[in-house]
Amino acid sequence: MIADYRFYHGVVLAELVNLKAGAIAIDVISEDGRFSSYVLDGEIGLQIKHCANRLHPWQFTFTKANLVDLLALQQAYKCVFVVLVCHTDGIVTLSLDEATGILAGGESEQAWIRVDRRRNEWYSVTGGAAELIGKRPSGVKKIIQALSEKR
Repeated sequence: MIADYRFYHGVVLAELVNLKAGAIAIDVISEDGRFSSYVLDGEIGLQIKHCANRLHPWQFTFTKANLVDLLALQQAYKCVFVVLVCHTDGIVTLSLDEATGILAGGESEQAWIRVDRRRNEWYSVTGGAAELIGKRPSGVKKIIQALSEKR
């Protein structure tokens, strides 16, 4: 049986390979046998979350372990992204600063980000602490830009 998360991660990785001019090195960081994060070209950290709900809004839960992983990526790599796969609707890419800026901190065991989109519009992104100003397009172009800038 193939785990659902592998399909959703595959969508993001395929999009990166498709948009990147030239080769891209992808290393995986696994947690308890499950892929938790990736490293691109040895310099860019990436955490992929998915929501299997068919209809919007899509909600993504971040456990304390997820947040610890993000902070470890931040310490190890110059650039870190959180990619949110909204079932088959699209992909929202956030910088680590954007993601941590809207996630509620505190004593809770988990935090959340919610993504919504009206027909023919970009995505609005809200977290437990705040809402991102402006809407976000679908895709991984931010990551492709970061990969291009590092050269």
